[in-house]
Amino acid sequence: MVFKSKYPDIAYPTDLTVWEWAFEDKRYSPIFRNPPSKLAGFSNAVTGERLDFLQVKEHATYLCTALASQYGLGRDDTVSLFSQNSIWYPVAMFAVLRAGGRVNGASPSHTVDEMANALKTADTKFIITVPQSIDTALAAARKVGIPAERIFLLEGELQGHASMLQLIEVGRSRGEGGQTPFFRIARGQTNDVCGYLNFSSGTTGLPKAVSSILPVAYQRDSAAKREGQVMLSHRNVIAQCLQLGSASEPKRRRFLACLPLFHISGLVRFLHWPIASNDECVMLPQFTIKSFLKAIEQFKITDLALVPSIVNRLVNDPLVAKYDLTSVKLIACGAAPLGEEVIKLLEKKLPWTGFRQSYGMTESCCCLTTHPPEFYSYKYADSGGVLLASTVIKIVDLDSGKELGPNETGEILAKGPQIAMGYLANQKETAETFGADGFLHTGDIGCVDHKGFIHIVDRIKEMIKVKGQQVAPADLEQLLLGHPAVEDCAVLGIPDDRSSERPKAFVVLKQTVSPNPKIAKELLQYVKDRKIRYKWLKEIEFISEVPKSPSGKILRRVLRGKRAKEDTLFVFKDIAETSRL
Repeated sequence: MVFKSKYPDIAYPTDLTVWEWAFEDKRYSPIFRNPPSKLAGFSNAVTGERLDFLQVKEHATYLCTALASQYGLGRDDTVSLFSQNSIWYPVAMFAVLRAGGRVNGASPSHTVDEMANALKTADTKFIITVPQSIDTALAAARKVGIPAERIFLLEGELQGHASMLQLIEVGRSRGEGGQTPFFRIARGQTNDVCGYLNFSSGTTGLPKAVSSILPVAYQRDSAAKREGQVMLSHRNVIAQCLQLGSASEPKRRRFLACLPLFHISGLVRFLHWPIASNDECVMLPQFTIKSFLKAIEQFKITDLALVPSIVNRLVNDPLVAKYDLTSVKLIACGAAPLGEEVIKLLEKKLPWTGFRQSYGMTESCCCLTTHPPEFYSYKYADSGGVLLASTVIKIVDLDSGKELGPNETGEILAKGPQIAMGYLANQKETAETFGADGFLHTGDIGCVDHKGFIHIVDRIKEMIKVKGQQVAPADLEQLLLGHPAVEDCAVLGIPDDRSSERPKAFVVLKQTVSPNPKIAKELLQYVKDRKIRYKWLKEIEFISEVPKSPSGKILRRVLRGKRAKEDTLFVFKDIAETSRL
């Protein structure tokens, strides 16, 4: 059966670009819907520097004109942004969109090879970065043939590289009548035009880049097989913001951008959603638990969008008690399911807050489901929420492909205006992931209950098969995170002669606990007391840190490929149970 949203379909414009929607159209732009004194904006959590949305528009206009007139930025050109969170990031992004270009965000912490792969994959023409990443950017640019004069600075100054502030002044000097016209959708066409290239946070291999539209040349060319980028269109982003709006309370909010802007959650929730709803957004340039807590207290943050690793810090770090967090009204969590034990600890720590979880991915432009206001209670936190407006899903059997009903578990397939249209220059994977019927094959296992809430079990590729039984790593991870000695953990399958595979846990202990056989046996017994036998752990390896992506997802491929043991503190095998399973 097809599960449908209980909310009315949204009406989204098909003839507007994101630039027009955000800054030019009187129906949607906050500039026209609010007096200047009520106009929200972006602030720097460290310096307090602030740009309201009108200033963002003005700066982006001047920057667009300078890049177009002096460097030739034009339609379909890709500009890669390698930067930490900054109030100047949206200025650069909107300048590119205004010119009809494509924005590609990636981590400023990339190595030279990683950055070169990102540049090559996105077919980048220009780079905007920060001084601390300039050497890496230059080396990566040389590898892919991007001239040094096409590398600009988002912030700061360095000899030989034009800064954004300098370029803005170049654009301003041309006067109001000399600005480059903004890109518009041609008559008779739609806004299914690629505006963003975002790397998919897959669990294996190099990242794929997702795009919202497949250019005609791409649709007919299957020869080039690069690591794909998820292509996101102007329509995808606009529709997603309107969907989130229909599932939110009509009140002013103050967000803290503590997740990276180059990730899909940051792109939607911190760069576009605040403009759609005229909400303040405070940019945290670099996450530390201290800077995070200080920003909440100083700026009276009302809404937090987090990932499980940050939630774990909130409930476990003693530093939290030193800060006033009473301004926070709602905590949202995504990227991976949050376990029952952690949810209980969070509610105990911040009992006055509401809570919601969302489910989605880069390929769905952030969200497919979320908890609307009537379900902000922690008692609904065991699910990923309900379907957003204009969204439908199917649950299909993993073996037969048969459509399943409520409370039946299978792969999740999704359809809606927020669904990307494919991977750039990767026709094979596009065909496999984005079905001919318009349904995205998420690769996630889950079910929808009788009340319409979605429940995520795990990734298909990450399931552990023990004598034919499926074990979800997330199930054991969530359990272990509820143990008072565990700071963080990851679970994956390892070969076993008798059972094909058995679960192994990589555990980070709290600073007050030392790795030793006693705590290992305690954790093994902790799982045995709470889970069926085939889910019991075969082995525990204590490590100093669980490798994760910037969005907080566990990098299991790093753990699987771990050869060097410098990070291993102690390994304990449950030999006694091996022969009994």
